[in-house]
Amino acid sequence: MSKADLRAPQMLQRKQTLFLALAVLAGLLTFLFPVDTFTRGEQTFVFRTTGFFTGDGIPVADAAAKVPFAVLVGVLCAFLVVVAFMYGNRPRQLRLAGAANLLLVAVQVFLFITDNSMRAYLEQGGRVHNSYGLSAFLPLVMVVFVLLAMRGIRKDEELVKSMDRLR
Repeated sequence: MSKADLRAPQMLQRKQTLFLALAVLAGLLTFLFPVDTFTRGEQTFVFRTTGFFTGDGIPVADAAAKVPFAVLVGVLCAFLVVVAFMYGNRPRQLRLAGAANLLLVAVQVFLFITDNSMRAYLEQGGRVHNSYGLSAFLPLVMVVFVLLAMRGIRKDEELVKSMDRLR
């Protein structure tokens, strides 16, 4: 066995791997919960990352989301898993985690814009009340977890550099 084979299990037990795993879990949870639930009179509409549906689960064809949120969140979750396994190259891991964070912020912004667009669409037929679901906030939770992972990656990199100076 090489030194890299012996080191791999302990590197996966680092704090940043846990934070990245929690970010992936939060991303996967967005598929289970609604982003927003709209009520117009007796009708209920649900905006999910997978689309815009009536209360019965029937897709609303004329108000489809312009951004494929399910695909974006799924790709970002897979990307974060890849980032977690890049512990051998911490600078690259840090850059890719930063890029993932920028994309997560963009997803959150587009979720908000799409939500407002769907609300405006529904208000054409009367007054609309809404209640945000858990999936409206989970991308922000993902951002926080990725930031915590980036902090752990930076600390590891500083530790390695300080150990190299001692040699």
